[in-house]
Amino acid sequence: MAGFVKNKSSFDGGNTLKLEEIGATGTPSGGTADRPSDPDTGDIRFNTDEGKLEVYNGTAFQQLSTTGVVTVTQDSFTGDGSTIAYTMSTSVESDQTQRIVVAVGNVYQNPASAYTLSGTTITFTSPPGDSETITIIHGYDSN
Repeated sequence: MAGFVKNKSSFDGGNTLKLEEIGATGTPSGGTADRPSDPDTGDIRFNTDEGKLEVYNGTAFQQLSTTGVVTVTQDSFTGDGSTIAYTMSTSVESDQTQRIVVAVGNVYQNPASAYTLSGTTITFTSPPGDSETITIIHGYDSN
């Protein structure tokens, strides 16, 4: 490994290899098409097409987030007592309900029972009341 050397007791008695830092180490890198065909869970590489680190989670390569680069969006609507579906400004995956915050009349809505998501559409299980303010904050899953 470039930039690292093994110290005299390179293993700690378990499965951890101890390294003595003397600079930096190279990380496997390449474009998306260069990903290994049979990666192991936990494999880390730098994707030169995306300019991001990624890790193999056992199913697919996932990009690692960079601290401080999150774009959070707030959408606001007003209930009318009958409308249950509203169109948000950006798409949210249906299995990511925990990554948004929804309030109706300043009351937090439980994602397990109050609404469902499909793309840019949020559908409430019952219509928000007439003149109730609906606030949706999303983008917590952005890189």
